[in-house]
Amino acid sequence: MTNKLLNLPSQRQLVDRLLHLIEFNHPFIFLSGKAGSGRSTLCESLLGKLPEKVRVVSLIGTPAMKMVDVRQLLLPQVVARPLFNPQDALADSFFRMLEGSKPATLLLIIERADQLPAELPGELWALIRQNDTLAVPHQLAIIVSGSDGWCRSQRALLKGRAMPALELEVPPLSPPEQRIFLYEKAKELKIPATLLPKPQVEEILKTANGHPSTIMQLLEDIMTDRRPKKRQAELPVKKIATLIALVAGALLALSYLLPALFDGASKPSPQDPAQTTALPIPVAGGDPLTAGGSNANATAQGGQNSDVASNPNGVVKDWQPDVKVLPKSVEGETVTTESTNYEGRRVVISDEVVQKLMTEPKVSGALPTDVVDEITGKSPNEVPASGAVATTAPASTTKAQSPVTTATPAVATTKAANSESAAAPAPKVDLTPVATLNKKPRNHYSIQLMGASNTKAVDQFVAEHGLAGKVWVYQTKFRGSPWYVVLQGDYAGLAQAKSAIRKLSPELLKGQPWPKSFAQVQKELKQ
Repeated sequence: MTNKLLNLPSQRQLVDRLLHLIEFNHPFIFLSGKAGSGRSTLCESLLGKLPEKVRVVSLIGTPAMKMVDVRQLLLPQVVARPLFNPQDALADSFFRMLEGSKPATLLLIIERADQLPAELPGELWALIRQNDTLAVPHQLAIIVSGSDGWCRSQRALLKGRAMPALELEVPPLSPPEQRIFLYEKAKELKIPATLLPKPQVEEILKTANGHPSTIMQLLEDIMTDRRPKKRQAELPVKKIATLIALVAGALLALSYLLPALFDGASKPSPQDPAQTTALPIPVAGGDPLTAGGSNANATAQGGQNSDVASNPNGVVKDWQPDVKVLPKSVEGETVTTESTNYEGRRVVISDEVVQKLMTEPKVSGALPTDVVDEITGKSPNEVPASGAVATTAPASTTKAQSPVTTATPAVATTKAANSESAAAPAPKVDLTPVATLNKKPRNHYSIQLMGASNTKAVDQFVAEHGLAGKVWVYQTKFRGSPWYVVLQGDYAGLAQAKSAIRKLSPELLKGQPWPKSFAQVQKELKQ
């Protein structure tokens, strides 16, 4: 990580003083300051300036830790394969493991020691006092960070050493230093200038009150865009409902008015008076077809037809239709019929044709071809009528359609096969236990590869890039909804994290991964 704090006068002086004490005086130092004053950042800056010969043993305290947990986390950092009893005092196990070895140069850094068990400062003090009694003591320095009040109260309890415990307070940054720190960190995080207008910068500086940690937290919030956004204006539901009601009422009114208008226009016009003449009086008695056709019939009617005979201009005579002579009756064994299609011609059908009609009727009810030919007088060699074509047409149509019907199931089967051959869902990626991420040092960094609102996208991403078992996945909240984040790697500083990002594959770099501190991760886990 690029330690921009070293460019600030107040922070540079503290780091130089700590380096001097560690190298020459074997100190026990309480690093005090208010929450967010930059104690952790100062320790990180110190680690970047230490000589290579110094072996660092570090621990970040949490309220859940017990003294047994503290011993189990510290002692394995002293030697490669330690053998110790976690119930023994820290000094006993420490010097027993280093017995017979060359003097070592060690620096113990305990951050947030005020959250650890109360007996920890006493065991650390006993450790450094016992080191003073050795013939060839180890070059041992201990730095314990905590709040102002806790450091003062614990320092007063530690006595019995030639060099007493020291207290160094981390002061807040001055206004110019705050502004420099803010712009340098924004540049490191690649925050666009449009997200840091002047009013926003002044608000951040006022809220931070000289504490670098608060400035970093506010910049990370801007980077992840976790601020609540304004709600979109609601749709005018009442206005829309009123408009729909008005349109429906207008359509309903038109449905009643239009039929009335069309009914008035379609009323029938009054009939012509000329067409209302009364029908003629029917002729009393006799058949009208034979009226005036025979004198014998007129004499037989006698008095009934006397009025008609005396009125030659009567209605009956005018109304009488033209009389046509009926055809003569057929004498013989053949059947005769008369058809209006042949202008009253007599058609004689032989007995053989009648017998065929009686014994071989067609299913369709049509006359046989030979009967039609005999009636119409056509010869059998003439071109068949259109009915024959219509009879054979359905057969050809059926034959043409049969391949289409057979091919349809094949198309459906192909579509079903394609749908079944779709890509199988990616394997499920389990969430990383919260305890695993909470144990990570807050000053360490990881790489955020991606974030998504659902686990399916995470599963697809991990499967696509072959990251199964190589990443951490945790759940937080984003704008009030679940948000899933994918992390990779544990790096001691920001510089190492950035170097790891440059080594990622081109496919992962397309997602624009960025370094993220475990302090921010642990804060998001609490949401």
